[in-house]
Amino acid sequence: MSKEVEKKPGKQAKAKEEKKQVSAFEISPELLAKVKKDLSKVNYITPSKLASNYSIAISTARKLLKQLEKEGVLKLYSPSRRNPVYIPKQE
Repeated sequence: MSKEVEKKPGKQAKAKEEKKQVSAFEISPELLAKVKKDLSKVNYITPSKLASNYSIAISTARKLLKQLEKEGVLKLYSPSRRNPVYIPKQE
C-alpha cells in the first residue's frame, strides 16, 4: 500500500531554466563589442557589475575584463583579488 509520489517541476525549476548564463569559454564577439561600446558611459567597472548587467557568469566577466585590459581598452585601478576595479583608459 505504498504510494509513489511524483515530483512536479515547481517555480524553482522554471527560474533556473529562464536564467541561462554564458559559459566561461564562450566570450562571443557580439558581447565583446557591446561591452566596448558601453564602457564609454561608465566611470568604473567590476566583474560583478559586468556580470549583473549582461547576465553572464562572474568568471566570464573576469576573463572579459582581463582581455580588454590586454587590448588597452581598460586600466586596472584597484587590483583586489576578489573584486578588481577597472577604469576606461583615457585617450
